[in-house]
Amino acid sequence: MIRILFIGFAILLLIYLLIPGPTSIDNFSELPNSTKSTLSGDTIQQQNVAGYFSNNYRNFVTNFYKNDYSSKVVLPFLPIRLNYPPEFAYTAIIDQTKSTYLEEFVYPLRDSLFVNGFEPFYESGKQKFFSSTKFEQEGKLFYTKATLRYYPSPIWVRITVWLGILVSMFLIWKTARRVISRG
Repeated sequence: MIRILFIGFAILLLIYLLIPGPTSIDNFSELPNSTKSTLSGDTIQQQNVAGYFSNNYRNFVTNFYKNDYSSKVVLPFLPIRLNYPPEFAYTAIIDQTKSTYLEEFVYPLRDSLFVNGFEPFYESGKQKFFSSTKFEQEGKLFYTKATLRYYPSPIWVRITVWLGILVSMFLIWKTARRVISRG
């Protein structure tokens, strides 16, 4: 019975890890009603980073990318949503990233999508900070900026993790049997 459960778990985990998903930030949809940033660090200077100027606020942006990410990975559940302090954007996105929120959408043992937002204005248009200014891009003014960073994982890494989990489970099971039999 234990062997059947172990083999079943191993097969299901392998299927989960091998299901294809996005390979780069270019596979994600552009933020609706926005303009793609051409600023340094938001485009080709950093791999798998994209920035968008818009008037969309946190709730819209994070829900949009959560749904976009889940539509790119054919799994029966949504990615896990994690919140981080804005200061972590320096590490997760790029150095010197301005941030008022940072969320990560992750499928465990697979890939992660970080969504960072900088909102110097409230939705009412009132300034959050004394020196808040609107963003200007392509002759238009915007209240918010969203920056995405995608961390894909290669198949060989997923298979290595899968093998590591199986070997660890097998060794733990063998050790537990030995301990129980010596009782």
